[in-house]
Amino acid sequence: MKLNRRMQRYLVELRSRSIDAEPLLPGKWPDLSLAEVNGFVLLESFRRKPSLRPADFDGPSALEACANKLLMEKMLDPRLVAACPLLLLTAGLLMAEAISRKLVALPGRFNLIVSYDGESCAVRFHKIRQGERWLAEDLEAYVDEGILVAEAGAGLAPFPQLASRAAGAAQG
Repeated sequence: MKLNRRMQRYLVELRSRSIDAEPLLPGKWPDLSLAEVNGFVLLESFRRKPSLRPADFDGPSALEACANKLLMEKMLDPRLVAACPLLLLTAGLLMAEAISRKLVALPGRFNLIVSYDGESCAVRFHKIRQGERWLAEDLEAYVDEGILVAEAGAGLAPFPQLASRAAGAAQG
């Protein structure tokens, strides 16, 4: 797992508080079914309603990172988010855990990316391909947001339970 200093600070702040998103999300999680189509790994919901053309991207990883993007603020009550913006990050970490469990069933390795800037949290993923990079090599280049990247897939360790640990540490 790799993360920039900004994400490290957000995670320290999250651990210092008692934030538990799990009871707030039942029924609001999107369908995380995955499909492999013409070499692309896509969320089934995107595959059914494609809105992107491969020709508009530098490569398959870029298309996947855009198509497989989930915004946490679209899943939570805006009043809750206004009262506790770190709830977005907690939801993003839980979403990343859930996606990681789905990616285990597919061949290959994937970058699972959580980005958070205090107002928005996105979770996305793409297959790792030889000769392609979607993220900047130096995560510190992302000065306006915290970035966390973990590899996921068959035979790899599951996404770390950062949200569960943060909530537990704050309560215990």
